[in-house]
Amino acid sequence: MNNAPEEGRGILRSAHDLDLCVRCGSCKAQCPTYGEDVTEGMSARGRVILLKKYIEGEIGPSEILDERIFSCMLCGACNTLCPLGINITDAVYEGRKSLRKSGKRRRFLGVAARLAFKRASTGFKVLKFLDGLGELLPVHKLPYFRTLHEMGVNITGPSLRDGTSLFKVARPRGRVAVFAGCTVNFLYPHIGSSLITILNSMNFDVVVPKGEVCCGAPLLGLGFEEDAAELAERNMKLFRKMSVEAIIGLCPTCVYFIRDEYRKLIGDGVKRAMDVTMFFSSEKPEIKKDMGQILSSVAYHDPCHAIYSLGLQAEPRAVLKSAGISPIDSEKGCCGLAGTFRILYPDMSKGLLEKKVESYKDAGMIVTSCPNCVLQLRSGIKGGNVKHIVEIIGEAVQGEKPKYGSS
Repeated sequence: MNNAPEEGRGILRSAHDLDLCVRCGSCKAQCPTYGEDVTEGMSARGRVILLKKYIEGEIGPSEILDERIFSCMLCGACNTLCPLGINITDAVYEGRKSLRKSGKRRRFLGVAARLAFKRASTGFKVLKFLDGLGELLPVHKLPYFRTLHEMGVNITGPSLRDGTSLFKVARPRGRVAVFAGCTVNFLYPHIGSSLITILNSMNFDVVVPKGEVCCGAPLLGLGFEEDAAELAERNMKLFRKMSVEAIIGLCPTCVYFIRDEYRKLIGDGVKRAMDVTMFFSSEKPEIKKDMGQILSSVAYHDPCHAIYSLGLQAEPRAVLKSAGISPIDSEKGCCGLAGTFRILYPDMSKGLLEKKVESYKDAGMIVTSCPNCVLQLRSGIKGGNVKHIVEIIGEAVQGEKPKYGSS
């Protein structure tokens, strides 16, 4: 009996790459799930072997295959370690597309995710309404909602894109746009406001596009490639019309997706997309306050997509040094959020989080460039000081409540 998926051998963009695998195991060295569950199937190499057998029809959909493929955190560490250049995450994405209907416990999350991220504004408003009901309708006690509650997901006010869309300066040297992303837009709009303040201080006009939608990473991660492609088309249609020098992202995952992953989804990406640390390291905001005299023992947390997909490691540290901060050394490693991973695999996610919290025990403050890492780390460090790098640079540039010129 042939168990090969309906799409046949063409199911994977990287099917040929998987044939190249010599099973050397290099990809296992930094695999976060393998570090938590030391079994072959929970490693990058194990997933390559399983996907190859699935493509060739040796094995069919099953609960164990589903768990192995959907538990990958898609961090990209394995791609950088493979001596043959195999793109393992591409294979996982395509495997999930084929397996997306097989996981029973994931079906509700899939429906909810499609509704929430394709209509993010409505989805977050519903979440805010349900959270406001409190004990009248304690949805926070249900499994997925309980995890969101534990993470501290709290929508308190208007989103960043609900406000002004153009912030002008008297004599602009250029115009840039901000790709806020869902987490900043709905949960941390003050981070976006701080970025606008910094960019205005650098004499850039700033556009916050009203039509921006989710980058599509959560939906692609759940196997909904068509829905992710639809969001990609909407964002590309918006940014093709804009005359800006750069599109600056506050989340490395968003930047990686709109710049690189869109080319695989729809054949075109946002070429001018830049992570905020890349932009600051090249354009250099004018620092007015030495933050090194105020802050001590600052640890910098490297987001996975920043180091493995965008190649950014020196840039954020250079940005912090420009503000007088010399980050203490810390080991690389995933915080454990990884999009829907925290919801689907809460115990493993918490295990990874506890390791990161322990590694930062001597730090007075943790700084990162990813708002999702901020969310995850704050959930594990109660009362701890975790900030986005934009907040630190914002204080160094102005040190006062943002004031905008708008139209």
